[in-house]
Amino acid sequence: MSVWEAITWDVARAGGFTAYILVTLAIALGLILTLHWQSPRWPRLINSELHNFVTLLSLVFVGVHVLAVWVDPFTRFGWNEIFIPFASHYRPLWMALGIIALYLGIAIGITTWLRPHIGYRWWRRCHVLTLLIFALATVHGIATGSDTRTWWGMAIYTGSALLVGTLLWQRLHVPVSAQGRAHPILATGMLLLVLAGTIWTVLGPLQPGWNAIANNGQGSGARTAAPVSPQQSSTSSAAPAFTTPFRAVIQGTLTQTGPDAHGTVILRIDTTLSQGAQGTLQIVLQGQISGDDEDGMNITASQVTLNAPAGGLRYVGPLTRLAGEQQWYMAALLTATGSSGSQVEVQVAIHIAASGQVSGMVAGIPATVGNSA
Repeated sequence: MSVWEAITWDVARAGGFTAYILVTLAIALGLILTLHWQSPRWPRLINSELHNFVTLLSLVFVGVHVLAVWVDPFTRFGWNEIFIPFASHYRPLWMALGIIALYLGIAIGITTWLRPHIGYRWWRRCHVLTLLIFALATVHGIATGSDTRTWWGMAIYTGSALLVGTLLWQRLHVPVSAQGRAHPILATGMLLLVLAGTIWTVLGPLQPGWNAIANNGQGSGARTAAPVSPQQSSTSSAAPAFTTPFRAVIQGTLTQTGPDAHGTVILRIDTTLSQGAQGTLQIVLQGQISGDDEDGMNITASQVTLNAPAGGLRYVGPLTRLAGEQQWYMAALLTATGSSGSQVEVQVAIHIAASGQVSGMVAGIPATVGNSA
C-alpha cells in the first residue's frame, strides 16, 4: 500500500468514526435537553449551544469521510456512487443507508434555519428524524466498515447504541413533566428494534463471508470485466486474459505450514473470484517468526497467482505492498506466463476470520511503467 493509499484509507476510517461519535453525542445532548436534566451550574443555553456545535462538527467530519472515500485510489468510487443511493458497486444497499442519512442530516439542518417560518411544532417533528439518522448511520457503519470485527469498532457501536437507547427509553417510558405522558408502546418497540439489530449484527456482519452477502443485496458488488474480442478467445489459450480494469469479490481459506525448526512459516491463501471477473487468486507468503512474538512474521518471499477459468492465461508475480492487521491490503505486479508477457497490477483487500475463512475484494488495473521498474 502506497503512502497516499494509506493516508486516504486511514482518513476515511477515522473521519467516519469521528462523525459517528459526534452524531451520537449530538443526539444524546438533544435527548438530555428534552429530559430537562439541568443544573444551576450548567444553564440550558450552554447545553443548547453545545448541542448545536457538536451537530455542526459532525457534519464537518462527515464531509471529511466522504471526500477521503472518493479520492481513495483503491475503492475508486465515482461521484455518482458517493451521492446517489444504490449506485455504488460495493455493498450498494448498505452504502445507500449512509447516503440517505447524510441527506436527512442536511434536511434537518435546513429546518433549523427555517424554524422561524415553519414554527416550533413542525421543527420539533422534523427533529425526531435524527433518531432515524442514528439508526441508518449505525447500520451503514456496521455493514460497510472494514473495522466492524475489531473489538474497538464494536465497542464504539455498542457504546453508542447503549447511550442513545438508554436516553430514548427514559424519554419514552417516563413523563418529563406533570403535563407530559409516557409512551410505553414506543419504548417497547425501541427495545425490540435494538434486539433485532443485535441479532442481525451477530448473524450478519460479524460472520465470515459477509462481503459476498452484502454485495448480493443489490446485484453485483463489482464492476464486471469488459468483454473479450473473438480474436482473443480463439487463441491457443481456451479462456481469455483478464481485461483491465476489473473487480471481483473473493472468498476462500487460509492455511498455515510451520513454523519448522528454523522458524519458517508459509501462509497460503486460496480464493475464488465471483461477481465480476472470474477465476482464482492464490497468495503465498513465506517468512520467519519475529523474535518471541508468535503472531509476528517477517515476510521473506511472496508469490501471487491469478488464474483465468478453464485453463486461461496465468499471471504470476510477487507482492509489491502489504499492510494491515485485522484487514490486509496488498498489491502485486503480475506477468502473464507464456508468450504474451502482458502485465496487470492487482490490489487486494481481505479480512481473515479466526476460523481461517477469507473474504474481500480484488481489483485489477493496467500496469504502469513505474510499477514494472
